[in-house]
Amino acid sequence: MKSTQGRESNPFYARTYCGIDSYWLDAESRLARVREFDSDQCLAALKVEDLQKTVRLAIERRIRRLNREAR
Repeated sequence: MKSTQGRESNPFYARTYCGIDSYWLDAESRLARVREFDSDQCLAALKVEDLQKTVRLAIERRIRRLNREAR
């Protein structure tokens, strides 16, 4: 699966192996990362192609929580 997003703009970037960037693709791994995202990472994550529905919902909940905590 080739993504048009680079690792700088994809918050699901995992690491680079032998010059090849790898990303967290499964919903379980992505959900674990969303718990630590800041608002900028959440907004970038919403732009990721083929985002699972459960991950999108978790990101939207995280944004609401961050907004509540900022008040």
